[in-house]
Amino acid sequence: MSQVRTDNEINNIVDEVFALYEKYGANDYIGEPVSQLEHMAQSAQLAEEEGFDDDVIIAAFLHDIGHFCAPRDASEDMGGYGTMRHERVGADWLRERGFSEKVAKLIEYHVEAKRFLTFKNPKYYEKLSEASKKTLEYQGGRMTAEEADAFSKDSLFATSIRMRYWDEEAKLENQPLPDLNVYKQKCVDHLRRQRDGVPQRLELPELSLTGEQLAFWEANGYIHLKGFFNEEQREALRSWVSDLEERPETPGKWMKYFEVRDDDSGQKMLCRIEDILPYHEGFDELLRGDVMMSIVSQLMYEQATLFKEKINLKLPGGKGFGAHQDAPAFTSFQQTYHITLMISVDPSNLQNGCLEMVPGRHKEGLLPMKDDGTLAASFEESVTWEPLPTEAGDIVLFDSFIPHRSGPNVSGHPRRALYVTYNRASEGSHREAYFAEKRKVFPPECERIPGKDYSNTGVFNIGNPVNTKN
Repeated sequence: MSQVRTDNEINNIVDEVFALYEKYGANDYIGEPVSQLEHMAQSAQLAEEEGFDDDVIIAAFLHDIGHFCAPRDASEDMGGYGTMRHERVGADWLRERGFSEKVAKLIEYHVEAKRFLTFKNPKYYEKLSEASKKTLEYQGGRMTAEEADAFSKDSLFATSIRMRYWDEEAKLENQPLPDLNVYKQKCVDHLRRQRDGVPQRLELPELSLTGEQLAFWEANGYIHLKGFFNEEQREALRSWVSDLEERPETPGKWMKYFEVRDDDSGQKMLCRIEDILPYHEGFDELLRGDVMMSIVSQLMYEQATLFKEKINLKLPGGKGFGAHQDAPAFTSFQQTYHITLMISVDPSNLQNGCLEMVPGRHKEGLLPMKDDGTLAASFEESVTWEPLPTEAGDIVLFDSFIPHRSGPNVSGHPRRALYVTYNRASEGSHREAYFAEKRKVFPPECERIPGKDYSNTGVFNIGNPVNTKN
């Protein structure tokens, strides 16, 4: 239905949403010291401050809309603490009006996140307000171990946990309200995007690298092309990646890998998706299309062909990648040289674990390594590592011999990026053979043999935080 709505109809939907807040927003927030409007605005502000996209900001703003978007009878009341199953009521109400599944799911999950955290961390329960403890009784109480395991594997898990913390923090008294028209416009823009759909392909202009750019490449072993994708294309890339994040683990298809948090929870979270081109036409056309092939071929000084592709998610709390060169991991099929294209889907910086490189050291062949394929500590400590922060829509291309690493994500928002590796066409096309071999040696978790340890993965897991247990 959302695809046929006019701009006027979209404006009416947003007016309907905000009319609810005009009517009920001044009410006390179910036993808390702030109003409904203050609570929702503070939640959205916290999402903005942590750098999340508009979908997350909208979900934070609207997460409690289920308390007053539909009439309820006495059986649906939580003992004076709002509407029973308000998270589902609100999510379904917004779905009917054209809001995205991501927004709807985040609204549904803000209660699930509370149930998860009370299961995993008893201290979290003690910090809950009395009102929040009371509503938990109506919301199913603490999760079971099975429920918690399933929830922790959801692609929106990490963001849902952040939303829960914003929900708890957004109860400060006497805080000035932001301009609500800002959030109103975000909702209008969001509904227009849902109506118009996400582009299925990206039209890119031909690009010839300059002599100065080629000279920089030769001297340093990498090149950073800023602002390569425009805003519309950046939004499409974010949507494409989110689509793949939300797809379920499916044996024989896209390969999802997880990492285990270092904290007491020991929970798993999605950190990588591989083998995506057969299942996503947009990425297939982009990464094997004429423009990208031309850029890589210019740097190779001969025709390139795509070898493998992956999305590294590095969600909040995600670990870093050890110092390494790519070259030792890319010799399975006797190729001698590769170039990797990194597409920055989210901004990257030292706080969320951007790339760090040692420019100019790509000319020395294989450098001293440990047995696991990462660089020797003596080398890592003797060189100067240069951070390479990026904005969303930037691309970076780097040589397979340049030393690189990245730190953990200690921020509150993801650092998602595509890493696409190409080899010389003259050395053969090995993409299908590569993924077939990787599925045998280091399969995604949904394809693993129960109880088997996959630590001995050879070239398929150098310097990575991917979980090897089952």
